[in-house]
Order: sequence, then C-alpha cells, then structure tokens
Amino acid sequence: MSDFFPEGIIVNILIRLPVKPLICCTCVSKSWYTLITSPEFISAHLNFAISSNEGIPLLLLRRCVKKIEHYDLYCDDVLFDRHFTLEFPFRSINPFFTIIGSCNGLLCLSDDRVFYMNTIIIWNPCVKKSVLLPKPNLVYNSYGSFMQSLGFGFDPIAKDYKVVRITYTDFDGSLPQVELYRLSMGVWADISHLALKYIIHNRLCQAYINGSTHWIARNLDGNDLILLFDMHYEVFREMILPARLARDDSQKSKELVIYRESLALVLCNESRVECCVWVMKEYGVMESWAKQFNINLHDFGGGFMKQLWVRKDGEVLIITKDGCLVSCDPRGRVNYLDVPGCRSEEYLCSVHVDSYTKSLVLLEKDPDFSDAVTFSKLPSLQSDDCSSDGNCGSSYRHNHEVNPSIRQGNLFRA
Repeated sequence: MSDFFPEGIIVNILIRLPVKPLICCTCVSKSWYTLITSPEFISAHLNFAISSNEGIPLLLLRRCVKKIEHYDLYCDDVLFDRHFTLEFPFRSINPFFTIIGSCNGLLCLSDDRVFYMNTIIIWNPCVKKSVLLPKPNLVYNSYGSFMQSLGFGFDPIAKDYKVVRITYTDFDGSLPQVELYRLSMGVWADISHLALKYIIHNRLCQAYINGSTHWIARNLDGNDLILLFDMHYEVFREMILPARLARDDSQKSKELVIYRESLALVLCNESRVECCVWVMKEYGVMESWAKQFNINLHDFGGGFMKQLWVRKDGEVLIITKDGCLVSCDPRGRVNYLDVPGCRSEEYLCSVHVDSYTKSLVLLEKDPDFSDAVTFSKLPSLQSDDCSSDGNCGSSYRHNHEVNPSIRQGNLFRA
C-alpha cells in the first residue's frame, strides 16, 4: 500500500511513531528498512520528538540491588508511574557503572567506580545497540595513578557524539591531560593543549545543554565556577556562578542539572536540611542567575542522603538514608514515591536519575554494534586487566592522595 503514497507523506507519518513500532516497521519491506535506518530519518524522528513536546517527560532511574543494575523509565508526573524497564546487558567489574550522561536516547557508561577498567560504553537501550570505546591513551600501565573526569554530549553542527576525558596525574596546578573521542572517527585524540587549570569536583554529574557539557570546577584561587566543553568547537570555556556562591563554604554541595531546558544549580548545606535551586534564565548571561526556590527539610529530620534531580514542576527528587525515593516541593512537603529501596551502602550510592528521550540513534549501525558483541568484548575477572585470583589489582584503585590544600578545598567527594 505504501507504493501509492509519496515518500514525503510516508516519512511524515512514520516520524510520529514511537521507537518500538518503528523497529517493527523495518520488517515491512526493504525500502522501509532503508528509510527508517537512514541517518536522515533518525535525526528527523529525534528532532520531531524533541520539538513536539508531546507526552509526559521521562526520567531514567538506575538502582543497584543485590549487585544487579536496574534501569527503569518513570513518567515525570504526579503519579511517577513506571513507564518501561530497560534490559541492562553489561557486566561491571566494579559494584556498578558510573553514568556519565544521557543525550538523545544514548547513555554513556564508565566502569570506574572503584577500579579504572578503561571501559567506556555508549548505549541506546531502546534499539539494543552500543559502542565499546577503545582504551584511552592515558592508562595506569603507562602513567601510574591518576584521577579522571568524563563528559558526554552531541555536536549539533557535525551531528556527532563525543566523549571528553580529563585526567589529572598531578594536583599541583599543572594542566591535566585531555582526550576526545568522536563517534564518527572511533579513536581518541589528544587535545591536552586546550586544557585549563581547573579541577573538576570528583563524582559530580555533568549537565549537557546548548551543545556543551558542564561541570562544577574550582580554580587555583579556591573559587568555584562552571567549566564547560563546547562539543562543536572543541574548546573549554568558563561560566561564573552567582558571586555570593563562588566562595560560600556553607553550601557544601553543588550540583548542575537541567531544569525546564535551562541550566540550574542545586545547592545543599552541610547539615542537609535545606536545598535551594538557582536557574540561569538566559543561557550564558551571568546576570540572569536567579534563585528559583528554596526547600527546607528541617521538619523532615535531615534524614536524606543526596538530591538527585529537579523535576519539571519544581519538586526535588531525594534519596533518604533509609533508601526511600521522595519528592519534595518548594514548601517542604514530602511525597514518598512507590519505588522499592534498601539501606545498603551499595544501593544508596548507585541511585541515579537523569532525563531520557527515546530515540533510534545507533539503529543505522551494523550488527557489530549490538549489545551482545559489546558484552563479549568487555573485560572479565580472568582477563589481563585483573589479577588471576579474581580481584582487580589494587594498583588500579583510585588515587585520592592529593595536595592537602586541595583536600581542604573539598574538591574530591565520594
């Protein structure tokens, strides 16, 4: 029947379909397979999904229960219903993978929670395809102990996905080494000449917006700022925090998130009884920083472990020390969400929330990019990356013995 319709009409219909039916449509005919798996259609489908704003936004929730990673999509609405469970196909030598970021339906994972295993994966769970990145140039065997920070994002001009890796081998103010992976090229490129003398706070999540990935960093003067990497121009830049926050030691925790398509800063005091959210209402304009709302959890007893995400309605997702996932509104009212949890340290540390958009990205890749192939290439406990007794060599463990002055600056937080 499709032979009776112009291709433009067929495309206009198909881009409105969800990912799962579209994958089924690739079996209709060879022409439909060629159309749906083309980079042009994949891009058009993604752009339509982003621009139409139809449906309820999705949030990705990752938890580790009994050493098994669970990835679920939840609706960011009042009910917070579970929308879909993603099948997680990989194995981690660490307790669980670090989620570097989410972008256009892709997740970037790194197996570096305790031991650096040089395993970085770009994964689309909806099409069950993934890319295992090659080993970076800077590894323990050649350089010794180091600390790394990773960023993941999309170059909207070149239509390419990129991973930037910043490694610190010295903590005396010298420049870090920087490598860039471009999905279109498939190799790591050394761009250390572009590095800036900032240290990114350890274990803090990135925030990707406007074609750049952002981190909280600290300069040599002890001031906090936002360090960003432009995915197209492939350069580092800086943004200034609101003046009173750059040196405010009473706000011990600073996290960047995306709130209503704007860059936002979530702060939490040391006693963890108060959170406030600042929003950059006009991207790149420092004067547009504004305190959006403040959440006082004093009546809640301060029994929460960390803030996870700012929801579209302004509520803050928080994981409690009891393993409960709660949503707190600006008035301090707490809503316990129907998400099973536990008190184990592994579980509490593994809970991660990020935005997610279903897409067909990577669908055009050949069978060599399937999850099964990626899984077979991952290091095992019997591989050369680990010792023969089944435990990773202790030399691969993170090195946090840094300059005392930097330690006092609270740069490295687990």
